[in-house]
Amino acid sequence: MMKQFKTTLMAGAPLGLLTGAALLAGTTTDAVLAAPSQAAQRVTVVVDGSGYKPATINVKAGRPVQLTFLSKGSSCANTVSIPALNKTLALQAGQKKALTFTPKKGQTLAFACAMKMYSGKVVAR
Repeated sequence: MMKQFKTTLMAGAPLGLLTGAALLAGTTTDAVLAAPSQAAQRVTVVVDGSGYKPATINVKAGRPVQLTFLSKGSSCANTVSIPALNKTLALQAGQKKALTFTPKKGQTLAFACAMKMYSGKVVAR
């Protein structure tokens, strides 16, 4: 059985979904960007001066994931790089940004701050 993490849902928050279904090729961490019409697994990652919480996120493979980063302060963790998705999010204190993608089975998508001091990952099972 897959271990689940408690997520924070933001009522009335814009979804910030990426539209279209694009395949990112050329790496072992390929992922499909999900269309907004599909139901997504929603996870909010809190960003603060001590990193990302939760830092490890377990999700079900083949289902869209809406990953929201919510900044609770100002630190290098506010710049979130997700190389497998070719995305970098720049957050201001109090700001949130989301993206939606569909991971493949066995895939791990890493994310980290620009300085690589803080990191996390999404693990698809």
